[in-house]
Amino acid sequence: MQIKLSRTVPISLAGTISLCIGAHAETLIPVPAASADAVARMQDRDVLWAAAELLALAIPFFFLVTGLGARLRTLCSRLTGARRFWTLALFACMYLLFAGLITLPLDYYRDYVQPHAFGWSHQSAPEWLSGKVVQLLVRLIIAALFIWIPYRLIAWSPRRWWLYASLALIPVVFMVLVGLPVWVYPLTTSYKPLQDKPLEVRIEALSARCGVSRIPVYVGGDEDTVIGLGPTNRIILDEDIFKTETPDEIEFTVGHELKHYVQGDNYKALAIVTGLLLVGFWLADRMGRGLLRRFSQHFGFSELTDPASVPLFVLILTLFWLAVLPFFNLYTRNYIEHEADRFGLELTHQNRAMGELFSNYITRDHEVADWDTFFRIFRATHPSNAERIRFANTYHPWVEGKPLVYGYICNASP
Repeated sequence: MQIKLSRTVPISLAGTISLCIGAHAETLIPVPAASADAVARMQDRDVLWAAAELLALAIPFFFLVTGLGARLRTLCSRLTGARRFWTLALFACMYLLFAGLITLPLDYYRDYVQPHAFGWSHQSAPEWLSGKVVQLLVRLIIAALFIWIPYRLIAWSPRRWWLYASLALIPVVFMVLVGLPVWVYPLTTSYKPLQDKPLEVRIEALSARCGVSRIPVYVGGDEDTVIGLGPTNRIILDEDIFKTETPDEIEFTVGHELKHYVQGDNYKALAIVTGLLLVGFWLADRMGRGLLRRFSQHFGFSELTDPASVPLFVLILTLFWLAVLPFFNLYTRNYIEHEADRFGLELTHQNRAMGELFSNYITRDHEVADWDTFFRIFRATHPSNAERIRFANTYHPWVEGKPLVYGYICNASP
């Protein structure tokens, strides 16, 4: 088959495709080299992350081996008149307060001092501290309201409580994920409805091709994400996005987030949390009983139903989370975030914009190009900037005449 561009220049269809691919190759975005400072910062952040996790293990371990948990339980029992529910709720809250105070200096350095030194944040110290207080209050309220559920089930069904507790907490987790965007996040971050009309029109055009309309889009915070479940599901755009990204880059970003929205990735997160609760509670039951048989005299309690067992549960569940974290990150990185990049490209065809976006993260924002091994294993929930640039350079099935992976969800780009 031939297509004649003039009377004397016949060009085959294969040649036309080759020209298209060649034209695309001319727009390839090179992967910039990361600065030495960026690499050093990542390594520093790795150390701080590891320190925070070790501290998260050390605090409950200290409560157990010193018998502090048992003494605190006795104090709480006296203060509440030995009423079981209130003793448990008060113990959990006092434990969270103690842990929060112990970790506060490290949190301050990691989440306030360093981000300001690197130019990542402009939040004032009072704003940061008020945010930490709000987060602590939310944890205290959740603990006081719901910690009785697994303890009641332990007493009711000592052998299968872990199964019943996991099932009982599904609606609790759902309500928390639904309520956070409405009642909690606005307490520490200002979110405003999208006011950029041209961008709103582009978003509506993209979402219409995916069979949805009137997607709630808000601007605020320091990341692009999708939050909430059900009626509170919404797209959040970084408050500085209009300063740092071009319209085409924003369109790709929105296309990426539309994948999370359209395919209900937050519901997948709910399913993962449920599975982790099930396995985590089972391990807590088996390991907890084993540890109590050997060390109950040191701990100062002998039953999982004792409120003093809260640090024991925290220790076991934290260890379990650290063990599964590399696999969780691998799944999120390869099957959630990478696929959202694919979805965004298929929807927008903004390959160059995507490449420039992540190139700017390296050159302008002084981020690293590739993750180091520690970061990739324990912290990386997204592909690296270099991986995303290379993907933008090479993924264009619509140019090659190949089918789209997400063509069944969204209509092809006009």
